Amino acid sequence: MQLRKRIFKGGIQPLFLIGHILILLGACTSKPKMPEFSASGFISDAGVVRLWRLNDQKSNHQVIVAVYSPYQDKNTTITFFEYRQNKLWQIRYQSFDYKNKQQQQLRFDQNDHIIFMQRIINNNKIPLTKDDILRWRFESERLIELSNTLIAGNVHLYQGHWRQGQIITCSGEKRDTSFTSQAENWLLQRSKTSSDDLAIAWLEAPEGNELLLVANENFCLWAPTKKKL
Repeated sequence: MQLRKRIFKGGIQPLFLIGHILILLGACTSKPKMPEFSASGFISDAGVVRLWRLNDQKSNHQVIVAVYSPYQDKNTTITFFEYRQNKLWQIRYQSFDYKNKQQQQLRFDQNDHIIFMQRIINNNKIPLTKDDILRWRFESERLIELSNTLIAGNVHLYQGHWRQGQIITCSGEKRDTSFTSQAENWLLQRSKTSSDDLAIAWLEAPEGNELLLVANENFCLWAPTKKKL
């Protein structure tokens, strides 16, 4: 998988957008109604984070899926945060680094006490530390807040295929999405070395569009959906 090494100029800047929306949300007194299923994302300093979220009908979060794709290597990770009655119930983490495969799982009771935890690295069991547990709790809260912000800002994640300028999402929808000239040139250059459609992931927001990932693998084969979650 090849990733962008920088944010394209002229596209949205999700981290700046998040800060702007947080200021606006601070002035709001009512909790906005959340969609039952949403997909969003943002760009960090070291890679791309794609987020999928499932809510109940009362806008309470039930599942958040975070897929992190770093710029510098192929160590994509996927983490499932699962909630019951708005409380963290389970965390499942998996790293796909072929040199350092790792799985982690934590489960909490209704009083937020750990009742199960394990970490397996290359088939070896390694205990989780107190700092590890604190980090996971913090990450859960952080992603809830970021997801709230992105949803409030109408930042939507799409995945699909690109061929000769035509974009089709994983659901089969044709989208007339435009990117910066630099992003379009990147797609054209990649297409010259690929005989198949290019897999792409991108963000759309009122502030603009941002191409996140271009790859040969098919994102649609594993992309979370409302039914799957």
